[in-house]
Amino acid sequence: MPNTFLKANWENLVMANYEVDPAVLKPYLPKGVELDYYKSKTYVSLVGFMFKKTSLFGIPIPFFGSFEEINLRFYVQRLDGKKVKKGVVFINETVPFKIVALLANKLYKEHYISIPTKHKLNITDKKEIKYEWKINQKWNSISVYSDSNKYSITHNSIEEFIFEFLLKLIYNNLKLRS
Repeated sequence: MPNTFLKANWENLVMANYEVDPAVLKPYLPKGVELDYYKSKTYVSLVGFMFKKTSLFGIPIPFFGSFEEINLRFYVQRLDGKKVKKGVVFINETVPFKIVALLANKLYKEHYISIPTKHKLNITDKKEIKYEWKINQKWNSISVYSDSNKYSITHNSIEEFIFEFLLKLIYNNLKLRS
């Protein structure tokens, strides 16, 4: 039996990044970390993606295995000896299923809420991806329309800063599996 508790694919990720005043983020800082800055600025990211092929201890989860997640996060770092470790702090994570939110909050002490969500994916030679969530009877959304080309991330760019944690997480996960 696999010893990985939760496993899932993150597909069709959409991300919008915004500069914010550091004072807005400080109340959300966990103990032991500090804000991470890119060129003296702090950022939040609004992220939408499909959580797919979800399994617990290697067992697929029927009815709850695929769903939208929308989250709001910001970037932090901490000094471990002489090494700087980077990470993210989630202000909110939104999913459509109450059981998913309940388990994530209980087991991982996360900040999940369960509200109506939906998505639209139209992927051909172009990509049209849209995630929506309903709060106070109003639908909110994040969407992107783009070509299907892949582009490299430029060194020392805002894209590298935003994706650095995610790329390290993916890389370390691949190393653990091999």
